[in-house]
Amino acid sequence: MLLTGATIVTMGPPGVVRGDLLLRSSTIEAIGPGLADQVGQDAIVIDASGTIIVPGLIDSHLHAWEGQLRGVAPDADFGEYMSITHGGLALHYRPEDIAIAELLSAAQAINAGTTTFIDNSHNSRSRGHSDAAIEALLSTGIRAVYAAGSAQVGDHEGQLPADLLRLREEYFSSGQDLVTLRMFNVMPSVEQWRFADEHGFDLCAEMGFWVPDVEKLGESGLMRPGHTYNHCSGFSDAMWGAIADSGAAVNLVPRSDSQYGLGGFSPVLQADRHGIQIGISSDNELSYAHDMFAEMRTLLTVQRGLSFAAEYGGEADVPPRYGVEDVLRAATVGGALNTGRQAEIGTIEVGKKADLVVIALDQVTTRMFGSDIGAVVNCGSPAVVDTVIIDGKIRKWGGELVGVDYDALARSGEASRSHLLERYGVTEDDIRAGLRVAAES
Repeated sequence: MLLTGATIVTMGPPGVVRGDLLLRSSTIEAIGPGLADQVGQDAIVIDASGTIIVPGLIDSHLHAWEGQLRGVAPDADFGEYMSITHGGLALHYRPEDIAIAELLSAAQAINAGTTTFIDNSHNSRSRGHSDAAIEALLSTGIRAVYAAGSAQVGDHEGQLPADLLRLREEYFSSGQDLVTLRMFNVMPSVEQWRFADEHGFDLCAEMGFWVPDVEKLGESGLMRPGHTYNHCSGFSDAMWGAIADSGAAVNLVPRSDSQYGLGGFSPVLQADRHGIQIGISSDNELSYAHDMFAEMRTLLTVQRGLSFAAEYGGEADVPPRYGVEDVLRAATVGGALNTGRQAEIGTIEVGKKADLVVIALDQVTTRMFGSDIGAVVNCGSPAVVDTVIIDGKIRKWGGELVGVDYDALARSGEASRSHLLERYGVTEDDIRAGLRVAAES
């Protein structure tokens, strides 16, 4: 496949290229002008003039099992989130509800230019729930990390973390490499990290001031590359130093941290001060839709605002203010670091996987633009994502999802949500008004 005449933002050397992009099977084969001479008659040639091509966006932390709950509680704080999801609706999920949620989340992500996400699946109530999630993900063509985590409230099999051994054997020993497996550690502990280390599992962990004895994790010697930490709110300088020294990856959640009150604003300056290349993530869709463009713009606003505030407050160590390239790097290069697949994805380079997003420049928001990266970050949205390629396969074309009957999928999602709401004891009218509940202590 040859895409011609595009502006290619590689996010690696040599930077921005104006020319062609040659793909062979799942791999990027060449980048530069005049590549038409290198292909034969059987090549698929796509005129990509008037577009910007960027690496596939990477969401470093998404609870995809909540896909059918999109927007049901736009004003929720963290207590309400926990009551509505884990303390309420999660209790009634069947394996088929998990599968529908995964399909919805993957479709939403691909539509928005997200080619990879880390699926932090903390409603694995049974072996069947995990199986349903993995099988659904494998059917979508999205690149993902499935991180299996225990249900938080109510009856469940209690099969994790031991069931990770079965999942690895049944689903991840066949050679497919689109979906990989990790442990998800909701409330991190040294004991669980030791299990992961002894059995060779990378892990994802919800990390912040709410974790009991969190400093012991920093002192455990178990932090390492292959660990991905979400949020990281309220950490001491010593804890940030331990993370930086360990090589673990960090992702911040620009909208969610402020929406739910997880520390107020994402601790981006602390990461900057320790030289950590962050990823960014969307967390969940309970209050708003998945949109990595919105996450990038929120991160840009938060980091610049905090940097200005630190400067005006007379602080001595003020990290430089972000520009648009910094937040696009967080959504691509930083995301790849969080997945552990930085050798394969995150930049457009020869030999890397063909995970690409083609941004149309003929839309209302992009027709008049200035800089190339500024057009992507400050003018971009799911609406201007024309084409999405994952592993060399076209998953969105001309603004439409490929191979997805989204109307039928949405109807399945609506039926699943209605079932869950009925079991929970609320109505569609309740969520139309913006579901609010009294958080349990």
